[in-house]
Amino acid sequence: MGFETTVVVAIFFLSAMVLGTTAYVAISASQDLVDDASYEKNEMQVKRLQTDVLIDSSTPVGSAALYNLTITVSNTGSMTLKSDELNVLVDGTIQSYTFAPTATTWTPDGTITLTVEELSGAGSHRVKVITENGISDYDTYSV
Repeated sequence: MGFETTVVVAIFFLSAMVLGTTAYVAISASQDLVDDASYEKNEMQVKRLQTDVLIDSSTPVGSAALYNLTITVSNTGSMTLKSDELNVLVDGTIQSYTFAPTATTWTPDGTITLTVEELSGAGSHRVKVITENGISDYDTYSV
């Protein structure tokens, strides 16, 4: 009877060791994922805090039936942005655009000119420019 009890205790001990090791590996891997996500979140917050843009002007060229919109935007933050990763919305609708200068790197204190072509509609309109970090600025113009 003593030998069987020793074997059962040894089996329970080994089972506890295997389960403990497996649990530790799973918890450690999960903690690594949480740490990586926290680091990326902090990086994104820093980028958002250092990003700012200002629409200097939005000028329609043409008639109400069909016009092009020229938007001058300044990078007033301290982050270098990408000109080709902006979103331009006119009256809440995403529009395709061209930009000048053609270099995709948009440094702080730099200004770019965005051109949205073939818009239509008379009256007052609203334009919004959104950066890759989600920072935006609004302006209104009339045709």
